[in-house]
Amino acid sequence: LKGHYGDASRYYHDCGHVAVCLAAYDEAITVLGADDGVEMTLWFHDVIFTPGARDNEARSVEWFETQASGFLPETFISETCPLIQATDHRESPIAPRAQFAVDVDLWGLSQPWDAFFSDTHDLRRESVHASDEAFARGQGGFLRGLAERPTIYSTPYFQDRCEDRARQNIERLLSIFESGVDWTQS
Repeated sequence: LKGHYGDASRYYHDCGHVAVCLAAYDEAITVLGADDGVEMTLWFHDVIFTPGARDNEARSVEWFETQASGFLPETFISETCPLIQATDHRESPIAPRAQFAVDVDLWGLSQPWDAFFSDTHDLRRESVHASDEAFARGQGGFLRGLAERPTIYSTPYFQDRCEDRARQNIERLLSIFESGVDWTQS
């Protein structure tokens, strides 16, 4: 894990992101209850990351299966894999455990603006293959897709604590992207 998350080309999908997710998880379990599969998901959900690839989560699932096989119960592995896959954010999760894992992964959208915007810069630094305009289009499209859902977060716990600020951050960032201002210098 350390070798993947510690790769020099990672600025957002790194050990810091895992630590932030685990801190959000630790807070949430006081209400939602501890779940070993959700916690394991947070450790492994971005272990494989290639900027721009559409199969990072699927490859993270495969890596987790390979590493866990023979060490963890097969039922635990098979129950955790869909949770890791759900962090691709292609659709709103339905299963409660997937909702919990995905909400934790999206917690960063609800940070104070400066931290959220700093994360955006870190995501941009990872996307060396894309121009600033292409990055803004891609990231903007991803965030717009989340904002178009009835709720970004699936669990009442995260909806109550995160939904409003996440929507404000997304709206502000989309406005900056659409303004044509060179946001990378901000």
